[in-house]
Amino acid sequence: MSDNLFYGWYDDPTQKEPTYEPHWSAPCPICGKTIDSLDDLRTHNLMYTGGYAERSYFYRTHKTCDEKFPMAGDEFIFKLIERNGD
Repeated sequence: MSDNLFYGWYDDPTQKEPTYEPHWSAPCPICGKTIDSLDDLRTHNLMYTGGYAERSYFYRTHKTCDEKFPMAGDEFIFKLIERNGD
């Protein structure tokens, strides 16, 4: 499977479990520190609007990072998806 640390995805809208899911303690793409507490966890959902839109993607940040820098991780994650060919 993937060694990607930052994002996961679903291949089908009927899936109950993701095709790939990074570990819960993965690094926050905004600050780079591990997410150690579920109380400070926020999950973001992404989907391409053009091109390959078969998958829906998600990533996690600290709630506190997202509140300071809303949507700051989206561009980083989209670049990783493109680079990784996911």
